[in-house]
Amino acid sequence: MSPMLKWALVVAALGIMLMIADYRLATKKKEGFTKGDRTRIVGLFWLTCFASAGVASLIWVAQDL
Repeated sequence: MSPMLKWALVVAALGIMLMIADYRLATKKKEGFTKGDRTRIVGLFWLTCFASAGVASLIWVAQDL
């Protein structure tokens, strides 16, 4: 497995774990899972995608130097 793919998957796994933790905390609130919670988790998903792609692209560019 290439280092680029390995680190992109590590970043993606951390983001998914953060989304799962946020979901679990949101469902335990008194008012339950709200639309704002859903918006925040979807935002975390997109941040995870962009961060993972950013890490992969940085490693890809650094390999060519």
